[in-house]
Amino acid sequence: MLISIAGWLACFVVGVSLQRRLRDPLRASHLVFLFVLWVLSPLAVLYGYTTVSVRPAVVAAFACVVAAAWVTLFAGTLWGRLGGRDRAEAGTMSYATALGNTAILGYPLATLVYGGPGLAMAVVFTEFQFLIPTQGVILGLGRHYAGPASRVPRALGVRQVLRTWLLNPPVVVGAIAVTLRALGVDITALVRPVGPVVGMLIGFVGFVQLGLAISLEPLRHGRADLWRTAVTLALRSGLAPLLLLLVGRLAGVSIPGVFVLLAAMPVAFYTMVVSTVFDQDRELARLLVAISTPAVIAGVLVWQLLAR
Repeated sequence: MLISIAGWLACFVVGVSLQRRLRDPLRASHLVFLFVLWVLSPLAVLYGYTTVSVRPAVVAAFACVVAAAWVTLFAGTLWGRLGGRDRAEAGTMSYATALGNTAILGYPLATLVYGGPGLAMAVVFTEFQFLIPTQGVILGLGRHYAGPASRVPRALGVRQVLRTWLLNPPVVVGAIAVTLRALGVDITALVRPVGPVVGMLIGFVGFVQLGLAISLEPLRHGRADLWRTAVTLALRSGLAPLLLLLVGRLAGVSIPGVFVLLAAMPVAFYTMVVSTVFDQDRELARLLVAISTPAVIAGVLVWQLLAR
């Protein structure tokens, strides 16, 4: 774990250094984004869809996760429309509400609280919380709110957003993996050695992306930004887990504690990457991550102390 943390920090420093030295750091950020979209994410999806163990209780709980995730996404979209002063703010607030830091932060916290089995469940949650691969949802949201300087064309209308969600490399690879399993073609031996390597690479590349994307401007935020941050955090780490528990209660399904923990994760670091690639509000994205991350970590630690 300590080696991984040291590697993450080193990759973050590399990303910040590249942002300072390159003539066009936004282009570099976009190229790394494409590498994740076309290479790393499809490999992770292939691994997950091929090796995940399907049990009735987990499937029922995960159906509740999927329902709660989509409701949270649409709540975030509504909040962005009502609370954002412009399209850039609306996109950042929508994304920050919908997607938590379930990988870089969620994996170690799930391991801390629930051990090895918790980590396995966290991997499944991160990849499949929207049923379709999360990277596809990220791409759809980014294109929907893309600004004039976006590196990816803006999706005009609901039809283009849906097409972006359903027609992208991770979703296509996921469909292939599901088809192979349905036909009885077992490629587990082929993909199993790839999974851990891809997981490590995603972490390292993610921190390079973070360094390239984080705004290096001094913090300048007024009360309006702090208010928007507070509401976004309440939706991200309050409404999302409550929705999951409510859906489970209505469906008569027991929700594993690790799923509730992951649903309450703070704003994803990737919010800053998306805000850079798709020309959204980078400064607001940085503020959301900076405030939500220590707040949720502190909450989890207090919860653990009280539970002892």
